[in-house]
Amino acid sequence: MTLKSPTGFAGLNIALALMSWASTAHAETADTSHEAVVWSASYRGEIAGKAVKLELWRLDGAVGGSYCYEPCNRPGATLDLEGSASGQLTETPMTGASDPKPSGRWSLAALPGMAPPRLQGQWQSMDGKRRWPLNLLRQPPAFSHTLHYELRLLMNQKLRSLADCGEHTDLQVSAIQVYEQGRLKQSLPTDAVGSCWLVQPRWVDANFDGWPDLTQALDLPAGPNIAHRTWLYDPGTQKLVLGPQSLQDISSPAFDGKAKRIYSEWRASCCSHGVDIYAWKPAGPELVEQAESHMLPVRKGGKLMACYQMPAYAQGHVRWPSGLYQRGGDLSLAQEPAADWCDADPAATMGQNQVQVLAEPRAGQPPQVLKTYGASYRKVETPQGARYCPDIAVFDADARKVVRVLMSENVEQDCETEKPAGTQP
Repeated sequence: MTLKSPTGFAGLNIALALMSWASTAHAETADTSHEAVVWSASYRGEIAGKAVKLELWRLDGAVGGSYCYEPCNRPGATLDLEGSASGQLTETPMTGASDPKPSGRWSLAALPGMAPPRLQGQWQSMDGKRRWPLNLLRQPPAFSHTLHYELRLLMNQKLRSLADCGEHTDLQVSAIQVYEQGRLKQSLPTDAVGSCWLVQPRWVDANFDGWPDLTQALDLPAGPNIAHRTWLYDPGTQKLVLGPQSLQDISSPAFDGKAKRIYSEWRASCCSHGVDIYAWKPAGPELVEQAESHMLPVRKGGKLMACYQMPAYAQGHVRWPSGLYQRGGDLSLAQEPAADWCDADPAATMGQNQVQVLAEPRAGQPPQVLKTYGASYRKVETPQGARYCPDIAVFDADARKVVRVLMSENVEQDCETEKPAGTQP
């Protein structure tokens, strides 16, 4: 019989230890891919005889949303909801207060893996003295065709209730699992990182064919330009396929099914905003309209100011909410100058100054620019010698007309010794 040396026994022990460690490490790695139910839905019904609208979502054990007493545009009509998949929710008025107090509790049946067609239970005040039955019906999605899919996210953390979402703002999602009738139909690879609210996928009609498509935010940068990944439903294969790169390149995409437009409202800096609008073509999204922010010089009551003009999206086209419009024979601003958006010095914003006169906006039509006035520098003789001073077009809000103003009073601050490149004569 051959006896093993102590070294041999040590090597065997080390090997066994490594095998045990590898098995444990593999198990721990596998456990980090937690499969979490996710869905969102709209409901309508009554509480205490009053009509309400509810938006509700579930991510793993966390449940959140909001509801309002119709009409929902009244101050104080909307309340936040938070709780868990057990069906126990707490409501809090959206008052703007720093520490709002809960106003009621909801007791529902445990919420399943797909949005239920009906929510039933009880509402009660926090002191338990008032109680009302809850009976709300799910509203059908705004798609011509329906899909009965259940979605689950492969995440690195488990959530027991919405309280966990306040702690975990770094959820990592590696895949969206698509189930049909309890069976895994597809696994869509993704790489989303962020809060409970950010990583939830949304059903949209991205290519306006009537079939639900799926989109998911990937991360939250410093600005609102959020990268998304979007999958299109292919009726032929009955599967979700990754959309064209031109669709993936659109940041923070929004989908207007009525106008059949995709739009992206973006920001490049504190003073640079824009909107890009796309139509769906055979090869994918195609840019059909866009606009960028600029500064509008305005004079009112003798005060000269630059008012920030930021474009927006409405009914398929660019809109200028605070623009300068020609109405009849008069010029007028859509909003009166105010300190929060007319606080800049026109001499300091020369590269952005522009007076853009727009026609009265028409529903379903792009904005019509009647005339545009730019800014330049004019040569001026001063006690210090020749200087180039800002010569800008200005909307005089009192006279309701466009005038030109030569800013030569503060030569040292506003004027240049040499003519700036790229300016008009």
